[in-house]
Amino acid sequence: MRVPIPLVIFLVLAVVGGVWWGGTRDLDFITPPSQAQLEGIRVKIESSLPQTDRVDDAISVPVVAPEPPPPPPVEPPKPVIELGDLSHPPTLQDYATRSPEGSSHLIELATLLEEKAEFQRALLAWERVIDLTQPDESQAATAVSAIKRLRATQPDWNAKAETAIAISLRAGTAVKLAKTLTPVLEGVARDLERASSGIVKIKTTVTAGKISSTIKGPAPIAIWLAGPDKKSVSTEVRSFTVDSPETLRDDVLKAVFQLVQSHLRRATAYTPPADLATGESPQDALNHRLTRLCWSEFATTLNLPQKKAD
Repeated sequence: MRVPIPLVIFLVLAVVGGVWWGGTRDLDFITPPSQAQLEGIRVKIESSLPQTDRVDDAISVPVVAPEPPPPPPVEPPKPVIELGDLSHPPTLQDYATRSPEGSSHLIELATLLEEKAEFQRALLAWERVIDLTQPDESQAATAVSAIKRLRATQPDWNAKAETAIAISLRAGTAVKLAKTLTPVLEGVARDLERASSGIVKIKTTVTAGKISSTIKGPAPIAIWLAGPDKKSVSTEVRSFTVDSPETLRDDVLKAVFQLVQSHLRRATAYTPPADLATGESPQDALNHRLTRLCWSEFATTLNLPQKKAD
């Protein structure tokens, strides 16, 4: 039995209309919701959303984690210190060509040579620190300490007296002091020969003269160094007086140190030793702060003929 189409349409509309009327008959689509209703809806919706850690203030600037600091720069590896050819015999001028690289380079070189038990070469490298570079106070003290330590373990550089460079140590004073000064000057000459490691041979001369009666107090002493003959170059002259015979030797040594220091500064390109410190032994300064190469150059310049005056 077929249901008439008009009846079907009526039934469909009746069902839809009945459902809509049943679901909306109590609802008000015209009156707007109150503030309380809107707040309730907002709370209900927010409570149904997943919670986050962000601040509820919509205009707040988001917190950005600081960037990690950059890694420290990688230090370039230190250049390898070349020790050079260790098979050839050392010479007094060894490592002079390294002096443009500075005091620090020569100190590293000397330290490595000591580690290799090349003590004679290490001594030469330490000497180049103080005679051909411009070390600071700490570097100079380190070098002098090493020179003092190594010189005590090494034989004289020149063991043949006949090949030593001849110079003379000369003094002039009053007759009454000449006899006292002569053995002191001779002893100082032997001390200087040892300080030079046998490189120089020193002859002494004391000239006694009358002192004017107008001069009161201790007699003055004049000291200078020169080549072996009258035509040779000489240093300047240092004069001083001695209050006590006990201080005569140290006074002579101090004057000699100052003469060598001044001559090196004036006549060579070598770095002259610093002035004597208060209380410093002039003998120690002559032994360890004047290098063997400087002794050789000093004596060599005194053996040159004097320049003719214009």
